[in-house]
Amino acid sequence: MTSNDAEVSLELHHVFGSLCGSSLREAAVFADSAGQQIAFAVGRQLAVRHVENNETNFLGTGSRIDMITACAVSNDRSLMVVAEKCSNEARLSIYDLKSSSTSPMKTMKPLSGALGSTRFVAVAFSVVSQEGGPPKYLCAVTAGSEPTLVLMNWESEKILAKCKLPGTVDRVAFPFQHDRTDVTVSGPHMLRLLQIRHAKGEVTLKPMPAFSGLQEKAQAILDHTWLEAGRGLLGLCVHEGPVYILSADELIVLRTIESAFGPEGDLEEVLPLCIRSFTHGFLLGGSHGYLAVWEEADDEAFASVDDGSEGSRRAPENEYKLAVAVKLREDPDAVCSLDITPSEEHLLLGFGDSAMGIVPMASIYGNEEEQVPINISGNHSAAITGMDMAVHRSLVVTICHRDSSMRIWNWATRTCEIRSKFGGDPPTAVAIHPFGYYLAMGFAEKLRFYHILIKDIRLHKEINLRGVGLLKFTHGGHLLAVTQGKSIYVYSVRTLEKLATLSGHNQEITCLSFDPEDHTLWSTSQDGKLIKWNLATFRNESSHVETGSERLAVSVISPDQATASTFRNGKQLLQRFSQGDLEYEVELESNVKVVSLYHHHGNSMFLAGTARGGLQIYTSLPYQGKPKFFELALHGMACTAICVSVDGRTMVSAGADGVIFVLGLSGLISPEELNMLPTALHQSDSDRFAQEAEAVLASSQQIQKLEHKCQALMIEFREIKEKQEREFAQHEEEAAAHVAQARQKDQAQIQELQRRYAALEEAAQAKEAEGVRLQRNMEYRHGEAVDQLTRLYHRKLAHESDRLLTLRLQIDDLQEQKHKEEEQHLRQMHESAVAAQEELSRLLAERDLEIKKHQDLLAFVQHRFEEIQETGAENHDREVIRLKHQGWSALEEQKQVEEQLRKEQEKLQGSLEKQEKEREVVEEKQQESNSTLRSLHEQAEELKRTLHGLHGERQDREATLQDKLVSIEGYKSKQKTLKKFKLLLDQRLAEVSTSLQPKDSLIKKLNEDLNDLETEFERQLLEQRQLEAQIVQRRQKAGILAQETEELKAQVREKDAQIRRFTSDVHHLVTEETDLSVWPREIRRLYHQHVEGDLRGQGRLPLEDMLRQMRVVERQVTSLAAKGNQIRAMGKLDLQTKANENATLVQELNQLRMLKSSLQRKVRDLSSRLSTLVPGTDKAALKGSQATAQLPSPPPAKGAVKGPPSGLPGPRQNTSSRELLEDAPSPVLKQPVQLAPVESSS
Repeated sequence: MTSNDAEVSLELHHVFGSLCGSSLREAAVFADSAGQQIAFAVGRQLAVRHVENNETNFLGTGSRIDMITACAVSNDRSLMVVAEKCSNEARLSIYDLKSSSTSPMKTMKPLSGALGSTRFVAVAFSVVSQEGGPPKYLCAVTAGSEPTLVLMNWESEKILAKCKLPGTVDRVAFPFQHDRTDVTVSGPHMLRLLQIRHAKGEVTLKPMPAFSGLQEKAQAILDHTWLEAGRGLLGLCVHEGPVYILSADELIVLRTIESAFGPEGDLEEVLPLCIRSFTHGFLLGGSHGYLAVWEEADDEAFASVDDGSEGSRRAPENEYKLAVAVKLREDPDAVCSLDITPSEEHLLLGFGDSAMGIVPMASIYGNEEEQVPINISGNHSAAITGMDMAVHRSLVVTICHRDSSMRIWNWATRTCEIRSKFGGDPPTAVAIHPFGYYLAMGFAEKLRFYHILIKDIRLHKEINLRGVGLLKFTHGGHLLAVTQGKSIYVYSVRTLEKLATLSGHNQEITCLSFDPEDHTLWSTSQDGKLIKWNLATFRNESSHVETGSERLAVSVISPDQATASTFRNGKQLLQRFSQGDLEYEVELESNVKVVSLYHHHGNSMFLAGTARGGLQIYTSLPYQGKPKFFELALHGMACTAICVSVDGRTMVSAGADGVIFVLGLSGLISPEELNMLPTALHQSDSDRFAQEAEAVLASSQQIQKLEHKCQALMIEFREIKEKQEREFAQHEEEAAAHVAQARQKDQAQIQELQRRYAALEEAAQAKEAEGVRLQRNMEYRHGEAVDQLTRLYHRKLAHESDRLLTLRLQIDDLQEQKHKEEEQHLRQMHESAVAAQEELSRLLAERDLEIKKHQDLLAFVQHRFEEIQETGAENHDREVIRLKHQGWSALEEQKQVEEQLRKEQEKLQGSLEKQEKEREVVEEKQQESNSTLRSLHEQAEELKRTLHGLHGERQDREATLQDKLVSIEGYKSKQKTLKKFKLLLDQRLAEVSTSLQPKDSLIKKLNEDLNDLETEFERQLLEQRQLEAQIVQRRQKAGILAQETEELKAQVREKDAQIRRFTSDVHHLVTEETDLSVWPREIRRLYHQHVEGDLRGQGRLPLEDMLRQMRVVERQVTSLAAKGNQIRAMGKLDLQTKANENATLVQELNQLRMLKSSLQRKVRDLSSRLSTLVPGTDKAALKGSQATAQLPSPPPAKGAVKGPPSGLPGPRQNTSSRELLEDAPSPVLKQPVQLAPVESSS
């Protein structure tokens, strides 16, 4: 970054720190396939560091970025996506890790306006296709309680699909399998699977239901991953301790691992915090620095066949076993992030204290006593509370109050040289001497001085001083300023005696700054007071107080000039002081607090650190107008300290996020000023000023003591040298003797190895012969089983064929008998209809004669009535008068009744008013209930939003069940119709039982046949199931044998390769190695490499042709199963045909019964009408006519619904009909019933 006006440029060189242990996912990942580079987010920057030379490059994130919220890398380590929050928008930057460019290859357009969020919290690339090329999809999740999952085509910058999620999300993952189109998201109390669906050229995201058996609300979900080794399996770790193996296909919990790091000792208390998958299993990072490796179980994966057990392959979720659990470091910090190279050779670890480490994957499987080799770069885990830089050495010292540590960094070599922890007494302030060999640190109760050694610090002196706030050496290193509350103590560095106490502040001091010539000291306090102290007289020269303002920092330009940062009334001001008085002040536009300032050797340019973590470079502070500056986004939190080397070419900044940035500066100091400096000040020789440092830090008595000690050491050195020469000659003689003994021993070991080699060859041949025998035995057993099953199926097919022919003959006979009975019934019904018509004509003639007689009688009665009417007129008048008097009296009584009703009405009105008042009270209560209902409605709306995700699933299920529901509704309608007529039909069935006695016997016979068929079908079905179970067992055994064959072949190949390697190594040693002194070492290596490896191995039986034979047997078993399915289908079809025919016969019988009942009803109606018209008709004749004269009922309409009888057709329905026939009384018919012809239902 460059400022054009002053030609000042900044370049990021290195960084100490990381975001491991924070809420950022994928805080550190491998940036290449070989594991030589790591990429990690730090502050507001993205760094790529080379593992071997510690070189660090920074990718261009820009100055507008506020924070990095998420990052992810593709599985082939070619692309990296970084989610950045920039003011009020979120953006995604994609970097090409394989190119040398530091700029993003693509920056996605701001999506915050479309999604209503200002940041993404999780991102992920889909898996790279098998054909190669970049990943297809990019998935991102927004922040909030109702986040949005966005699926994008990152190459075209197009949003493909969006989906609302029901809870907070902090992780998103794609499966490793290329054939799956799923994506999973997880949050503190949620885990969901979403399917990516393609339909009509559009892409949609379909949320699936929650995993069954997973208590999401009761557990805190930490991390999840897809398992590469599993088929549709996921691994999930929760804060409560268990690790779950879940099925993405069935959406259930398959396995719960309660003790993920082992059940013994303290391992039960280790909690899994992160999980990552690799080819053969998954890794778990846990608390207290533990790492667990779970792998697929490669032993005892199949049960033995010879022991007679029905073994089957393990379920996928049970194929994982704990391979090793190891504690990586002594510090108790947890492993909070994991990454593994595509070759699975190296593992990248991120710890809770912001440290990062690389571990060889093979070293994790070592002995428990051996320490796992780990390359750890330690960092501060919390805010850096103090920093200072040496002048004559490239050292920077920092302290962290939270982790109670002090670290000395070498910014030239980019390493941490010294690290010290102080336990329960954390340091409060630190300062390093300009020479770089002396250190002062403040603690709660002490002020301590240390000598800086090569790899450690040594206590020199301590002073009892409580509450040290700030420490600052002068530029010359002769004085030390110490603050305690509102006081400043000045100490002499040479004598460590207090020279003066500076008092003048009313509140705690917040900042100290010496001028470049060490003439004055400027200090600020919390009450906004600024004081200039004279170091010659240790007096207050001037002071400036501003009430209601906050002094944040001060930096001295010269003895009479300084720049201060002041925050007043929500505005950030930069103030320039001259001679202790305020000269002018400038208001900044951003109003972001400036918490640190630095002027370099009287230069008008100055550096400023902001509360947001930015670094601002001001070319000057103008008297009028806005100051010009440019800003570099560094820290994620406040930039609390800034230091610049004496040559002005290196700058170091520290932040409240625990990160230290090292930057290169150019243009801050002119070449002329640089040439005026001593040569040593702009060189990186750490020992250049050792003599000057000793002159300042050591007294003359100490120097004399050191000289005497040096002389004594030289004399002792000469004595030791002579002694070593004598011992060297003696050791040479002993070495020659040991070599001779070793040769003899090695010869014996070689002979032993050759003997073991021969024994191994014989054992391999014996195992191979045993495998061939087992293979032949198994072939014979399978052949017998196949022949037995074939014979059994042939007999079964012949038996079923005979039964089928018999049933078809019976069906033909029943059909012929049915047609004959239909013709007979039609003929009887026709004759009955003719007889009924004749009887009706006769009855109509008799009715006409009776009507004529009644007409004559009616005329006689009319004449007689007229005569009686004339004689009774007078009686009628008298009767009318009497009735009027009765009407008046009734009218009076009615008026009395009305008066009584009026009184009752008034009473009712009173009660009505009372009820109205009660109604008003009820309305008030109802209003209260309405308010309660509104609150309940709001809760219901929340529940509706919660259930919104389930509606899609419900609609899918309703769509899948629609066809079944339609058929069920049809059956229900038929059932309702049939139930209405069931009782009537069963009652009338008894009336025609006598005439239908032959057909009942036929139905009974058919029912018996049908029961026999059902019994036979059930027996055949049982036999079929037994055969299927045997087939399944055979398949399982075949699979077991195939797997065992593969394992035995692999072991034989491994042993052959090991034998070849051993033979080649021995041949190479004997033929090509001429130096016999090398033989013992090489023979020991051969012994440890080959012999111990063979002892740990396990032999397997070589079954070479088992796979081919298993495939033949499996094809035969499949063929037999298909034949069994065909036979079962034929049996079901025959039974269904018989049931349908039986139902047809029962339906026809019911129709005949309905016709007969209709005819009998019409005969009864005609008989009743005839008895009313002709009184005294002979009842016997009527009964005779009732038996013979019956009208035919109209035939059924063609559009009428003809459903089957109620219930199931067949023996159940007929049994119910027979029971009704037995219970109902049988009617006595004096004459045979003649039935009218009807339409045939068939």
